[in-house]
Amino acid sequence: MKLRNCIAAFLLCLLASSSAFATQLTGTVTNGTTNKPSPREQVALLSLANGMDEISHTTTDSQGHYSLNIPDDQAHHLVRVTRQSVGYFKAVPPGATTADVTVYDAATQLESIATSARVFHFQASGGNLDVSDRYILNNQSLPPRSRIGNQTFAVILPNGAELGEASITGPGGMPLVVTPVPSGIKNRYAFDFPIRPGETKFELFYRLPYSGQYEFSLTPEGPLAELGVLLPKSMKFTGISTGFAQDSDEAGLAVFFAKDMVANQPVKFSLSGEGLISQTSSQDAAPGNAPADNTPTPSSAATPQNSAVWYITGAIAGVMVGIILVLWRKTSRKSAARPFKASKSSIKASASQSQSAAPEPEDMLGVLKEELFQLETDRLNGKISEEEYIKTKAGLDTLLRRQMTRK
Repeated sequence: MKLRNCIAAFLLCLLASSSAFATQLTGTVTNGTTNKPSPREQVALLSLANGMDEISHTTTDSQGHYSLNIPDDQAHHLVRVTRQSVGYFKAVPPGATTADVTVYDAATQLESIATSARVFHFQASGGNLDVSDRYILNNQSLPPRSRIGNQTFAVILPNGAELGEASITGPGGMPLVVTPVPSGIKNRYAFDFPIRPGETKFELFYRLPYSGQYEFSLTPEGPLAELGVLLPKSMKFTGISTGFAQDSDEAGLAVFFAKDMVANQPVKFSLSGEGLISQTSSQDAAPGNAPADNTPTPSSAATPQNSAVWYITGAIAGVMVGIILVLWRKTSRKSAARPFKASKSSIKASASQSQSAAPEPEDMLGVLKEELFQLETDRLNGKISEEEYIKTKAGLDTLLRRQMTRK
């Protein structure tokens, strides 16, 4: 009995000493709306070693301070603070001991969200017109707040459009693949993604039937600062509405733009001819940035057969296969979509993101982490069942572990 008591006492001392020497992560949560410390906020520490497991949590004190134990200070972690159903994240690299997080109050109605730019990328072949349609929004609310709700942003597709993939990129984040939902109005699709203060990009990919000529007509619901159109030089662009100008060609693509379009006034332009974004154009735009061996090459997005993969995802039941296809398509499209080299900074920013070559494994890790962020948010908001959560998380965790091992 004495020996057992000694062993138990030794183990208790060992556990106590391990806890005492565990790395402490401290930080302050600030409410960016009031510019004051944010008390009683729920703070969670997520481990990226085995997916997105929550390993500890706490609540901020009256001054917004928090403290958490990090079991392994050489691993990658994330701090998540959830305020009014919106998650705010801060990366915690190995060895870090502090992580401050800024959160914002949320509102369902905000008047200070403007569409600063809309950028189209086109390619046509085999009776199909493939379209990448990107909206760049700026949340400049004062005081800064996040917009939440069932329809934080909506888009209108042309008649006959077959919707493929959609993605959202929040301020400073990685693209997150999402599914816009019908809003109840014909051809109008809505997003329920929170729009945080700063810049958010919404991008949709869709396909239109094409007989060699197509006339676009769009009506901005609010003022639109810039509109950009990029297409292969073998295709012809005609600005039906006044105000369009041609910029210098970029990477084998013709570039057109218009500025300062007013709300509720139709804007029209037409396209004719056929053309695909070639592998040569992709390589010219980003020399020396060849994709890794395990990453699809730019040419994989340039053929009609591979473009059809946009519409396969919905028919695939396996979570693993679905996520792999999402990453494959994202890699291909980023390599294929070339920059819009206009004079305005917002369109330049959109072009710069399109110009990058196929992502390295680190970028794929980021995409997987963003998927896990959204999964956790959907679970928190009760948007998915527990069974669906477990199944999806298992697939994402497996992919994340494989990618981290490969890295």
